Amino acid sequence: MWGRKRPEQRPEETYDEMLAEGRAAFADLMHMADETHELAGRTFGMLDEMRRETEELLSGDRALPTAAARAQFAEHERLWESLLADMSAYEERRRRWADEEDIESADFDELSPDHEYFADYIHSRVPIMERLNKLIGELGELQASLAVLREQVAPIRERSHAAMEAATTEIAWAGLTGQSSYALQARLNAVGDRLRELDAGVGETGLPRSIPDQYRDAEREIAEIRDSIPRPPF
Repeated sequence: MWGRKRPEQRPEETYDEMLAEGRAAFADLMHMADETHELAGRTFGMLDEMRRETEELLSGDRALPTAAARAQFAEHERLWESLLADMSAYEERRRRWADEEDIESADFDELSPDHEYFADYIHSRVPIMERLNKLIGELGELQASLAVLREQVAPIRERSHAAMEAATTEIAWAGLTGQSSYALQARLNAVGDRLRELDAGVGETGLPRSIPDQYRDAEREIAEIRDSIPRPPF
């Protein structure tokens, strides 16, 4: 039989008996291939659902970083394209044997090419499943880190914006003129630009955990600007 040394033919063993064994082995192999095919499809479905959940998490707060997620989504898309092509080819090949009677009436010349195809398909799913499970684990970690990050960012962002509004009011009330006024306003405008980028999720640098630090940097700079505003002597 395929992949094995053919045993010495017993006198009582007829070609029909060998062919019947080959057909049974082919049917068993195809059943294993079907199970492998369905498992890969279900696993990708799980990954796809996790991606949608991650996108919902990102869309719920524009300040969350998207670079790490987008990198994993790109891998997800490349894998999907490859998997979709493989699944389509598999289903097309599988349709040839949709009717059990097709197997029961096939000879060795008809069975051999597809026997090799289904065996190769099963083996080729091993690295695919490893990649799928790796991506599922990475997306799970990303979801957890984004959820924590959202909780961390919210109060820092609120303080930064409150400080920004206070600084704007204080500069206006100080009645500054000339270069002092222009310099403070320019510094405040620059911080405001960074805050807007952070709020829009486009000011990210490095790892996601750096986002709270960037808000803290903005908050500290606003505090320095406020300390530089002259106060009336009373």
